Amino acid sequence: MKNASEIKEEIKRMISWMANQKLDNHQIEEVVKVIFQFEKRIFVTGVGRSGKVAESFAMRLAQLGYDTRVLGEPTAPPVEKGDLFIAISGGGEHRVTQSKIAKEIGAKIIAITSQKKSPLAQLADIILVIPGRTKEESISSRYEERRMRGLPVFPLGTAFEDFSMIVLDAIISHLAVMKKKTEEDLRKRHAKPQ
Repeated sequence: MKNASEIKEEIKRMISWMANQKLDNHQIEEVVKVIFQFEKRIFVTGVGRSGKVAESFAMRLAQLGYDTRVLGEPTAPPVEKGDLFIAISGGGEHRVTQSKIAKEIGAKIIAITSQKKSPLAQLADIILVIPGRTKEESISSRYEERRMRGLPVFPLGTAFEDFSMIVLDAIISHLAVMKKKTEEDLRKRHAKPQ
């Protein structure tokens, strides 16, 4: 029971921390505008937990009717000129090579990262900075110290992934309103277990 209470308190701290983070509304509006107007294929990618965030975002985009693919899936076609390529990486150091190739091909690149000066962000046409743990915090802070400072203590960058899911779901909700889609419209495109 004690562990459950600690987890509940940590979730409250995480929500409070996220509420105090400053998101750049202009960046969010730019991402929404580009996706809303997009008519070609959208590729979404990430590694590890960011990859799971990417898969979730791709699924929701597909449910809105976009031709969306997760990079690396066996049925994903090659990236072509004019496609949209969305790379998600908290530290901005993963999927750099793939983003560079997509850019050379002529795809538009959106980087979703916590590090606005990262290699991934430097390649992007559009950057969406989602707060997460900084490299310094990851290396130097012990969990007890982070707790005392009111910072998230979830392990290994979870703050970025959790916050990304919330922000990207909000983007999906906004796109659904703009496209005049209902929950039923999305449900029709939702994979159903056998």
